[in-house]
Amino acid sequence: MVQPIRSHADSADGSEADSAQQSGAHLFDQALALAQVNTTDHRAAYEGQVHPAFKNINDPYGGWSAALLARAILNACDSELELVSLTTDYLSVPSGGRLQIDVDCDRSGRGTEFWRAVLTGRADTSPANRAIAILARRRDTLEWTEGSPPDVPSPEDCQTIDLPMAWSRVIEIRPTVDLPMSINRDTNFSAWVRFTPGRELDSIALVALADTPMPRLFQVIGRPEPVATVSMTVYLHATSADYAAVGDDYLLVDTRGARGGRGFYDQHATIWSRDGRLLVSTQQIVWYRTTQ
Repeated sequence: MVQPIRSHADSADGSEADSAQQSGAHLFDQALALAQVNTTDHRAAYEGQVHPAFKNINDPYGGWSAALLARAILNACDSELELVSLTTDYLSVPSGGRLQIDVDCDRSGRGTEFWRAVLTGRADTSPANRAIAILARRRDTLEWTEGSPPDVPSPEDCQTIDLPMAWSRVIEIRPTVDLPMSINRDTNFSAWVRFTPGRELDSIALVALADTPMPRLFQVIGRPEPVATVSMTVYLHATSADYAAVGDDYLLVDTRGARGGRGFYDQHATIWSRDGRLLVSTQQIVWYRTTQ
């Protein structure tokens, strides 16, 4: 028997946003709606749907896909566990709108658990996305932070950019210096981001926001070309105090690359709060075919 966990959203137009506002659910949370199909000890299955508000150019926004997998894992695990890291592999584009997510726990210890989730389209015979997650019962230990956020203008002094992807109407992006496709062999780039309308920050939101940086290739050649994230890892450093302090404020995403060649390049980013708290570090490996 299918048990609804959250209400589903039906479209990405203005009426949908009005409906979300009336129900009290943010559009992002509606897009992560899951229905429980089956559950046993340390194993669960859910059904979801590709949401039009989180479409990229030709496929779902990778940050949404990763967040959906994280949501399924957190639904299945003990509520005391926190997400420490999530690695999402993008094997293919899921077919159709309906999705199935199968979640399993590979190992459960006293303080740390290892989970995996596989996303399959209704008409697919093989996985479209897969994720492995580390979860833990966090405890107080020695803390430190290496590095610091770049010195950039405040978000109020930066312009919002309009992008053609549907998800950019749900996530606001304000570059701090050059526009995303300014030709520059140094691919360092930073931008302020947040959900619009505002949404309180949590680990699921951080996973989605980790995929907001424009592809490094665009910085190198100054134009859009076909690219595809093959794998993305998100390390979550934020504490409950950090989430409370940030609320729904802007976050600074500082992005850089190291090297590209022979069809792949890397991408690294850190996400900072306005007051300089390091919340996330993340990395990707990205496929491309541009030759010049």
